[in-house]
Amino acid sequence: MKPWPVILLLTPFLAAPAPADPAPDLQESLRRTVTALSAPASRMTGYPGILEAADWLTVELTALGIEEIHRHEFPVPVPVDEGFRAETASESLKLYGLWPNLVRTPTLPPGGLEGPLVDGAGGRGLEGQPVAGRIVLLDYDSGRAWVEAFHLGAAAVVFLESAGAHRKEAELKFLDVPADLPRLYARPPEADRLRQLAREGAHVRLSGRMVWRKATGRNLVAVVEGRDPALRAEAILLTAYYDAVSPVPALAPGAEQAASAAALLELARRLQAQPPARTVVLLWTAGHFQNLAGMRHFTPLLLQVAGRRDDPMEDSPLLRRLSGLDLRFVAGLDLSARSSRLGVFKPREPYRT
Repeated sequence: MKPWPVILLLTPFLAAPAPADPAPDLQESLRRTVTALSAPASRMTGYPGILEAADWLTVELTALGIEEIHRHEFPVPVPVDEGFRAETASESLKLYGLWPNLVRTPTLPPGGLEGPLVDGAGGRGLEGQPVAGRIVLLDYDSGRAWVEAFHLGAAAVVFLESAGAHRKEAELKFLDVPADLPRLYARPPEADRLRQLAREGAHVRLSGRMVWRKATGRNLVAVVEGRDPALRAEAILLTAYYDAVSPVPALAPGAEQAASAAALLELARRLQAQPPARTVVLLWTAGHFQNLAGMRHFTPLLLQVAGRRDDPMEDSPLLRRLSGLDLRFVAGLDLSARSSRLGVFKPREPYRT
């Protein structure tokens, strides 16, 4: 859903009434945030862009006058693209690795992988062409045609960027078994050149690695102190993820996925301008697309604050701050820019730790 209706809905419960018609300025502010967060090539946890996003959010929160900002770090395994190339005798083209098949990344042998190119034209052009031992080019929006290419003996598949690709298409690009099926991705300039090379009957050499690494995820926690002396010890927690994901991990700018983080920043802006009676804790999580890693690692802090952990965690300024609050309500934002509908859901069970 579009972020601004959520902001208008929550604001009256948190602070003084909002201006009568905030939508134009609000939309421009949201657009600015989404643009800034989606500027890096990838905002996936474990890639440099997520650290840039965290720093940008911290600067924005500080500029709003929010002095209490905490970092909460946690470990998370991520597949890191170390670089892929397609090379001929005279040129080298940059490629990207696709999401692992379960745990098997598209890492190529140390000496690379070499073979002639064949253009599958979205899977429809493979019929009658020799495929075994060849490197097959497919349009990205070709569904599961890549699986058929490997059934026919393809050595590797390179997806060529297609306009209008969507999430359903993305879900078809990897398997839930650790199959060693090298799948790479080419942006438009490289895709055009690869198609030309295929028409010329060229051979290319593919090389590159994607490896699993234990990255450090970073949650950001901002606290807006309540204005009412009798109520400021009570608190609500509002949360949104600020990372992104893609079937091509090194290409995950995540503009659509930045909507929730942008909405939460706008709420911070309004809360700071019109302080709420109760304290509001704002949480931006990383690792959302690694099985909610950011929230899973943050939840134990909340459990300790509530006295529901037998093994106390190591003391920290964030833990001490949360321990001084009576948390009454938690809400998470998961928004889309493609609809103005609002859905409110209550989990059937709490997060497991």
